[in-house]
Amino acid sequence: MRTLCHARGFFDPDAERNGQHPQCAFIARFHWLKAALDIDVRQLPEVSCDRFERWYNAIAPERVTLVFASAYMNSPASMFGHTLLRIDSAQHDDNNRLISYAVNHAADTGADAGALFTVRGLSGAYPGYFSLMPYYEKVREYNDLEDRDLWEYELGFTEEEVERLMMHLWELGSTPFPYYFLHQNCSYRLLAVMDVARPGMALADRFKWVAIPTDTIQAVLAQEGMLVRASYRPAQGTRLRHSLTQLNADQRKLAYALAQGEAEPSEAASCGVGTTEQAAVLETAYDYLYYRHLAGDIAGRDHTRRMRELLIARSRIDQASPIERPPTPLHRPDQAHEPKRIGIGFGRRHEQNYTNLQFRPAYHELLDPAPGHATGAQLNFLDTRIRYLADEERVELERLRFFDVDARTPRDRFFQPKSWNVRSGLEQRPAPGEARRLMLGLEGGIGHTYGIGSENKTLAMVSLQGSLWGSRHLDDTVRAGAGPRVSVFHAQGIWLGNLEIEATQYTDLSQPSWRLSVEQGFTLHRNLSLRLSAAREFDVEQRQDSVELALYRFF
Repeated sequence: MRTLCHARGFFDPDAERNGQHPQCAFIARFHWLKAALDIDVRQLPEVSCDRFERWYNAIAPERVTLVFASAYMNSPASMFGHTLLRIDSAQHDDNNRLISYAVNHAADTGADAGALFTVRGLSGAYPGYFSLMPYYEKVREYNDLEDRDLWEYELGFTEEEVERLMMHLWELGSTPFPYYFLHQNCSYRLLAVMDVARPGMALADRFKWVAIPTDTIQAVLAQEGMLVRASYRPAQGTRLRHSLTQLNADQRKLAYALAQGEAEPSEAASCGVGTTEQAAVLETAYDYLYYRHLAGDIAGRDHTRRMRELLIARSRIDQASPIERPPTPLHRPDQAHEPKRIGIGFGRRHEQNYTNLQFRPAYHELLDPAPGHATGAQLNFLDTRIRYLADEERVELERLRFFDVDARTPRDRFFQPKSWNVRSGLEQRPAPGEARRLMLGLEGGIGHTYGIGSENKTLAMVSLQGSLWGSRHLDDTVRAGAGPRVSVFHAQGIWLGNLEIEATQYTDLSQPSWRLSVEQGFTLHRNLSLRLSAAREFDVEQRQDSVELALYRFF
């Protein structure tokens, strides 16, 4: 970490100390030196660190909790999730932890967006800062506004270690650090802070190139006696979805009508259901209206009037809430498979036998072991495949995907998100003359996903795809295309499957190309998976069939 706390600290000692005596400005280092060098404090001037004492006593730290906010697919900086610390005092328990303090490290990105935001974030062009704020502000931001589940891991730091952690945070103050989305990010900086709290762990040193939040959590919890307990705080959308599963079809229809203003709250009492069902319908209607309010989907004062009327109608039913809290998922994010993956595959394509060697540094694919990951979400970086063609006795680069993102979120009457995908890289593709050539391309699409079944174990996505490929082996050097795709994904225990049918009309062909593929994944272990895939495709006037069996190991 940087040792200077101010941009002009090297030239201006007063600015570096922020107007404090060195013993106060660098209080953690001072206490460490006292212990390490056995300094006799009587030989040092007496210094009162009033500012630090007021700050420390106001927080009154006793326990430290590591908090993980689940992935937010709409932001490149948060696709892997986010970590922060919560500082609890002796007065904080399960009923009032929202008024604890949160320690957050984040990049100051200004108003940047799009490609500029991504490029600057990947290259460390943004400064990152530590900040202290009430925990309820972060809960509102992640749980409510961004609809992200939170996992809270209470850590087993001793009283002395908690004090040392807080002293170090005081030293850091508003020190800027280069912020890299994939390495020196929120999770990496928190590891460095915890390393100071408990010397000898050297957690940050383990992440030389990439620091994925779930990976860093696993490293922290692997320390002896570190995990005290884990708690789950479902997002506003998660709670609402679970509420809807507790209503039948007619009750869901009524709740939607109440939220939309198509029915009056009094109709809940005249629909022939008991007070328990009425309470559930009114609560769900209010929660849905509040959810849309938080998302910014509705404006004006009409919805606030409806929310008030729903609350008044609910208050007239003298009964505790019949809506049950969402159950804690069976697997925590830290119990998911490791992010890196290697694999070996044996297959046959167009009457040629081949062997694939595969490596992917991060992070998760649809058919990878599912526990601990969101269903329908895929995030891959630098997925590389080297292929040995046995018949020709040669080696070639089959694929190098720079990134491959797929977000499939089911729609229904209440939730109507867009599903999308985008990927880019180098790939062997059919070319004129019955050959396959390495091409550089970009593909993406947008569409709708629909859940099938009460638990949405099957996701059917319909999308419009576009692609752009370039190679000197193409007649026009560049070819662009667009067309529909239907994809059906299913998860059932250790078995996962994905069926895709796609048609594309390219600019250099009069006849559309098409592709039919089916993939199956079998989870053998948390970090071991078997994959079976088959495909038939028609492109540049040639049809090719392929089949492959692969074994993947995660680490």
